[in-house]
Amino acid sequence: MCCAGLAGVLSTFPDDQSVAEEPWYDDPVDDGYDEEPTEPAPTTFPADPSKKPITRPTSGPAPVTVVYEVTGAGRADIAYFDAESDLIHVDGAKLPWRTTIRTDGKSRVMVEASEADFASGSPACRVTVTGAGKPASGTDTGSWRVTCSPE
Repeated sequence: MCCAGLAGVLSTFPDDQSVAEEPWYDDPVDDGYDEEPTEPAPTTFPADPSKKPITRPTSGPAPVTVVYEVTGAGRADIAYFDAESDLIHVDGAKLPWRTTIRTDGKSRVMVEASEADFASGSPACRVTVTGAGKPASGTDTGSWRVTCSPE
């Protein structure tokens, strides 16, 4: 009895050791379809802000003056908050770079700079706030990306 069970198991394996062929797919929409679509050329961005920065609030007083500065050699990609707390991007800005805004508070004051081409050296930044009590400033140096906000 035990041998009959073993013979049944052995008879389920195919006699020939043939290899299965690659699957064949029928593509009904093969009208000369190119597998590698052509990519559009990458877009280059000018060294202009991503939007026109607002240097003074559109409503209310502007008692606080903020000076953003980025120093170093070559170019840097810069981001900062304008007078309406919108984040402004300036790609490939020539260093040294500086801008001044007037705003109604110092809660959204920040500048960030990073090397634009990794060959220019490390940028440094500084932000100075006056007009809202004691003047405040913050600086950062020494890496490929720096961020400054008032202390």
